[in-house]
Amino acid sequence: MIFSEGNNNLSKPFVSNMLEQTKNIGPSNTTIIETPHLIYIISPIYNQGSMKGVVFLSIKINDIASRFVSNIKSGSRGYAWMMDKNGTLLYHPTQPGMVGGNIYKADSNCFKCHMNFDLEKRIIQGKTSNYGRHITPTGEDKIIAFSTVSIDNLSWIIAVSAPYSEVTSVTRHSMKLYSYLIISIFITTSIVSALLIVFNKKRIKAEEVAKRKEELEKYAAQLEEKVNDRTAELVSEKEKLNTIVSAIGGGIVLIDRHGKIQWTNQMIKDMAGADITGMSCEDICPDCHISGEYSRDNVDTIILSNLFGQKDKYFQVTTAPVKGLNGEIHGYIRLIQDVTEMKKMEEQIIHSEKLASIGRLAAGIAHEIGNPLTSIFSFVQILREMEEDTFKKESLETIYFHINRISEILKQLSGFSKMPAGEPRECQINEIIETSINLIQYDKKAKNISIVKELSSSLPEVIADGNQLSQVFVNLTLNAIDAMPEGGTLTVRSMSRESDIIIQFEDTGIGIPREELPKIFDPFYTTKEKGTGLGLAVSYNIIKKMNGTLTVESEPGKGSIFNITIPANNR
Repeated sequence: MIFSEGNNNLSKPFVSNMLEQTKNIGPSNTTIIETPHLIYIISPIYNQGSMKGVVFLSIKINDIASRFVSNIKSGSRGYAWMMDKNGTLLYHPTQPGMVGGNIYKADSNCFKCHMNFDLEKRIIQGKTSNYGRHITPTGEDKIIAFSTVSIDNLSWIIAVSAPYSEVTSVTRHSMKLYSYLIISIFITTSIVSALLIVFNKKRIKAEEVAKRKEELEKYAAQLEEKVNDRTAELVSEKEKLNTIVSAIGGGIVLIDRHGKIQWTNQMIKDMAGADITGMSCEDICPDCHISGEYSRDNVDTIILSNLFGQKDKYFQVTTAPVKGLNGEIHGYIRLIQDVTEMKKMEEQIIHSEKLASIGRLAAGIAHEIGNPLTSIFSFVQILREMEEDTFKKESLETIYFHINRISEILKQLSGFSKMPAGEPRECQINEIIETSINLIQYDKKAKNISIVKELSSSLPEVIADGNQLSQVFVNLTLNAIDAMPEGGTLTVRSMSRESDIIIQFEDTGIGIPREELPKIFDPFYTTKEKGTGLGLAVSYNIIKKMNGTLTVESEPGKGSIFNITIPANNR
């Protein structure tokens, strides 16, 4: 959680659930999660098609009820209450102790004011109109009027209960009052009409003219006051808009239908180094190169280089049409943002982490294997040529094959930091795990670590980049070793679960504090003195690109479990 306002202790237990549900939400969408006491409105944050985070608003259900429902009254004894679509009571002004109870699981306390909950059940099932009646245990007849509020997957029922006798009493009283009022109006109208006939017609006309004039003057004054108020509001909104446009973290350009620039904010002037108002788009971008583009809902976004003649920078340009009342396009508005640092970071993250991982391994492996391997390889070649016995010759062939394999691994390690990304191909997860762990065992820090492998023999093949998967396994193994400076056990498991392949790395190390868990996959976040903070971030992105997930479970003093889930049908 990188920012919060309010009591975020209530929200922390639901952060994982929010992240899981947000993965199923597309850009520009929201969803609602309901808990017994809170509702969460969540929306993902996307940048260039990739989810970067989640924004959510948590609201107490009781606060909503107190604000909007508690003031609803009917007569002297009528009140409003609220329940959800599952029959759970969310708010009750006279029975707060029953809040949280369910009409389908009612206890003896619930029947102190209800003989049964048949009416409420019909309301939930939609088998009744917008009102109904029920008899209380005291024999009192009550009326219930209700309405359903549905937003996304949230559905609440707001009902008003009032004694039937009180409602009918009010109705009778109102009818009697209206009868007297109508009679009074009729008598008064008759008397006034008779008097008006008696009065002089000229005097009546003069009074009417004066009255109309006074009303017109009053109306004109009111109209002038409203015009002044609206004008002041428009000026205030204009100043706010100018402030926002000037302070926004990007350049804004207004363009007419012919591509001529009509207006820019100060940020564009700073980017271009000059005022480009009146110029055409071709004038400021004669040699621009488009490195990426996408479009959605008539809004086009492209990534440009060489804009304003700046060859070493990248700009994200988002274009949206400006339409009139009749839907005709009058021009376009463009938002221009400098994304150079973001592009550089994307290019450097994977390369930097490769160097960080290989730097730890290369020293031990090169010394332990490099020199003896050359001698062994030479003697095996000589023995292969000299040996005549079939069994011995086959044994030497096996030795020769595995020495070649070791040599190939050393070559890969030597050039790993310069290797381009490989192409996806059929891979056996267990083979990649074995290879990765075999590399780690030569690290000096791994000498006191016991590595246990519980690998399922029935795993299907997957289409993936084996080098990238190996990088993830190496990173997780090295992290586990670092977490056990006094030694311990690292257990590596592989298994199938429905249509997924699960890989687990479980250590008995120092564990991770709960408050640090949300940040461990952030780039450049590290607790190590010499760490780069890129290992888990790179691993997370690699697994994500394979349509998989990387999660962690940890408790200080008891170790950590990193879970990798990869779709088995990722073919």
